[in-house]
Order: sequence, then C-alpha cells, then structure tokens
Amino acid sequence: MGFAISVKTNRSTAVRMVAAGGIWGLTMSVGFFSIALAQCGLPCPDDVVAVTATCIAVGIVTIGPLAAFYPRSGQSHA
Repeated sequence: MGFAISVKTNRSTAVRMVAAGGIWGLTMSVGFFSIALAQCGLPCPDDVVAVTATCIAVGIVTIGPLAAFYPRSGQSHA
C-alpha cells in the first residue's frame, strides 16, 4: 500500500511559500549576525553570504510549506 497526498498548488501558493520562507530566513540570519557581532566583532562578508543563503533555503523548505498549506484564520478546513 502507498500513501499519497494530493496537494493543489498554484502561483499564489508558491509565492506565499517562497515569501514566508525567505522572510523567516532573513530574520534568522539577522539574528545570527547580531550574535556574531556581539561576540566576535564584524563578520566576514563570505560568512554573511553563506549564512544568509543557507537560512533562506532552510526557511523555504521548512517554513514555506507551513505558510502555503496551513489554512489561514477565517478559512475553514473543508
């Protein structure tokens, strides 16, 4: 037996997923760099690029589907 999930995706769902994940990733990278700035001083530009790209990618993969497919308030589950 297999388990299949039928998911309807459209342009607005994909935009919501990428936007929510990207905003989450940018927020996390700002937090990481504020901690690094407080502890070590100014971080290297290569570190800024690598950590920001990683945070945005992780945000799109983890937070994006939650934002895209979880029903917003005011919408029914039906």
